Amino acid sequence: MQRYFASVTETNIILSKDDVFHLTKVMRAKLGDHIIAIDNKELYLGEVTSLNPLLVVNKGIYQEDNRELDVDTTLFFSLAKGDKIDFVIQKATELGVKHIVLIKTERAVVKISDDDFKRKLPRYLLIAKEASEQSSRRMIPEIIYLSSIKNIPTNLLSDINFVAYEEDAFNKVSFDDVKGKKSVSILIGPEGGLTSNEVDLLVSQGFNRVSLGKRILRTETAAVAALSMINMVIEQ
Repeated sequence: MQRYFASVTETNIILSKDDVFHLTKVMRAKLGDHIIAIDNKELYLGEVTSLNPLLVVNKGIYQEDNRELDVDTTLFFSLAKGDKIDFVIQKATELGVKHIVLIKTERAVVKISDDDFKRKLPRYLLIAKEASEQSSRRMIPEIIYLSSIKNIPTNLLSDINFVAYEEDAFNKVSFDDVKGKKSVSILIGPEGGLTSNEVDLLVSQGFNRVSLGKRILRTETAAVAALSMINMVIEQ
């Protein structure tokens, strides 16, 4: 069944204009078809009872195991060129992150202002929404922008925080310290890597240096690899 984040009332399920188009024109819904609607992390079963206009009736709570991670996960991702940010938002969402923090670093090629981020945010959220629906999640990650790596707000930090650093490439890969924690963060640097001063600054803010293995990874690959490693520890 198709999944949509929606507004659910006692009797009806109200989809956004774009989702109405997707359900009726792309998926070619028929009378009697069912969907799953997500509202406030709760799942509801909907039945299409009219096509023009579209009417989806709320048939009640839909029972399904919760697929969200047991540990709140935050990805700090340095600004990157091309469609790499879009890619990372999509994959990080599929991998269960709760927060995605785009962060400006010294060697980041891309430079954006707060206004640029506000203009891009609707597209980022749409990517996250579609990835959440595809991966059967119950929430859409929060997406934030930080214009400096200095003095990261404490409310964005987790019980344990990691920074991937290529200088540690030959150290043992381990996220075992995640076990027993309620929240975890991982920071991934830009294509040119973090400077040693930036790493020292992050360590002073409570980050732990960690290796992702012996090979030097592209920034978008590093984000996916790190989150996959963390997931493996969380879900074992």
